[in-house]
Amino acid sequence: MEKNKQNKLDYVIGTSPNFLEAKTKALKAAKNSFSVLITGETGTGKEVIADLIHWVSDRADYPFIKINCAAIPPELFESELFGYEKGAFTGAVKEGKKGKFELAHKGTILLDEIGDLPLNMQTKLLRVLQDGIIEPVGAVKPIPVDVRIIAATNANLEEMIEKKLFRQDLYYRLNEIRIFLPRLSERKSDIIPIAQHVLNKLNWEFETEVSFAPEVLEYLLNYDWPGNIRELNNVVKSAYFQVDEKTIEVAHLPENILLAQANPISIDNTLEEYLNLCEKRFIIKTLKKNRGNRTKTAKSLGIHRSNLYKKIDKYNININDI
Repeated sequence: MEKNKQNKLDYVIGTSPNFLEAKTKALKAAKNSFSVLITGETGTGKEVIADLIHWVSDRADYPFIKINCAAIPPELFESELFGYEKGAFTGAVKEGKKGKFELAHKGTILLDEIGDLPLNMQTKLLRVLQDGIIEPVGAVKPIPVDVRIIAATNANLEEMIEKKLFRQDLYYRLNEIRIFLPRLSERKSDIIPIAQHVLNKLNWEFETEVSFAPEVLEYLLNYDWPGNIRELNNVVKSAYFQVDEKTIEVAHLPENILLAQANPISIDNTLEEYLNLCEKRFIIKTLKKNRGNRTKTAKSLGIHRSNLYKKIDKYNININDI
């Protein structure tokens, strides 16, 4: 593989078996021009897989146009995707405008959130897939285009077909190669490498040497990540920009991750044990926020300083580690 393509490949992080299956399919898909349908929850990395397919394909030197179908008003879909001739409608650019498909000629086009594509546009997209031509608004004759189509969605298209919200014939055309991306909670071994990759990029961009405290990695591993990779990316960036020194500490993590810590909480814990653990975490977080100052911490917690000392002893909190 060419060095440039290998470098791109290195940015697609993950070695868990279920993700490697998706990655392998993407690399095989890059060797042809079949339509690809990428499915999975929001934030699982569908756009990254689309990037990978384009990067390592023979179309890599040509445009890669990305369209979010959920972000385009229905009345603008046709002109955005297929363009228009001069004077096609009131308010049109005088000299006309090329659509996304024409701009992507010989390259790749990503139709993200394909489930939001209006039915009338589904019919027109089907013609592009079948005949390789587009008809700009106001055009006298169609224009041939050579475009590789990748579609992505978090919607259940099969259910949409049953409800007559998505064309079955278009579904078959888009679904020539199907790639499913698992939730981040289903690829636990990839959580730390992805978090480290995000942090490495931040360190490179801002010329810093920030690292994760070991206990932070435990919190990241034990969290369920309902927002998937997108949420992990956000948490690492948010924590990074709170750091004053060189280490991301537990105190820099959001409350929902601290409270959702799975270890050592289990179904066998009593309510008292659970509440004690939550209280300990909150005290540690507040101490870190106040840089270990117990007077300020007691005031923030709304308790007397002597009571704070008792709780520090009770939970065996080492102030030197704060």
